[in-house]
Amino acid sequence: MNPSSETPNDPTGGLGSATTTVPAAVRYRLCPRCARAVPMTSGERYCANDGTRLLDGCPQCHAPITSPYARYCVRCGTDLKRPS
Repeated sequence: MNPSSETPNDPTGGLGSATTTVPAAVRYRLCPRCARAVPMTSGERYCANDGTRLLDGCPQCHAPITSPYARYCVRCGTDLKRPS
């Protein structure tokens, strides 16, 4: 390949497409009593530890829970671990 034939603004350096696929964020259900988190894909609706209904998202603004360690909603700051 002739170096002068390369496109100077090619972000891949002539190696092909720069398009990448970004994986979707994993969503969780969270127990507001004991803070146990399970992936949404598990199908669980109630906490296996204490029987509390799991939160699908923030009870205040309905933002998804995207971290198994979440204590507060990242959108509105609501405390996700409240006594039920």
